Amino acid sequence: MSLSDTIESLRPRIEPIAAQCAAASARLIAVVKRQPPERIKAAYALGVRDFAHSYVQEALDQQDLWAHMPEARWHFIGRIQSNKTRHLREGWHRIHSVDRLKTARRLGSASVLVQVRLGGEHSKAGVDPADLRETIERIAAETSVQIRGLMALPPPRERWGDLQPFETLARLRDELQATNHLMPDAGELSMGTSGDYVEALGAGATWVRIGSALLGARQETT
Repeated sequence: MSLSDTIESLRPRIEPIAAQCAAASARLIAVVKRQPPERIKAAYALGVRDFAHSYVQEALDQQDLWAHMPEARWHFIGRIQSNKTRHLREGWHRIHSVDRLKTARRLGSASVLVQVRLGGEHSKAGVDPADLRETIERIAAETSVQIRGLMALPPPRERWGDLQPFETLARLRDELQATNHLMPDAGELSMGTSGDYVEALGAGATWVRIGSALLGARQETT
């Protein structure tokens, strides 16, 4: 499929979601995990300017795209492996998934969001809400990263029950800003994916991270 055909095939997906984000004063991030380069370039041609990688190696393999998309801002949203942090220190607009002091120390002066674990899933990455204030204070005191806000990846919506993850993240942000002088300007909320971005927008998301709903089904791994 040519680039022009790919652009036309993605237009009905991208334009409505982009309009919803703009109406909510949020910014749309296209998650490019296992997406072919022509779809990524087509999204850029349709006006998307923020793109997120989930794997450092995939970002390295596709780095030629950066030259073809000069106005793009690149985000990292995946779990951070200690041996890959050197690739995340520079060139990224936001690192969304910082959840340990050790990791933050390795990221230089990068702009980061602190990932919060919501839903009680202890196998998932993220800082427990009860430890969030102390973690942020230590990151601010002991590292050079710039804390820009909070990020969460809650359980699938069908498992929420009484949990209101996006409202919870917004409340945690508000409490930290009201009582913690270390992050008065760190109001960003990175939350919402293909299956729940509407709820995230309603709760005040400033970044929504959308993959398959925006770019189509991911390529199968071999």
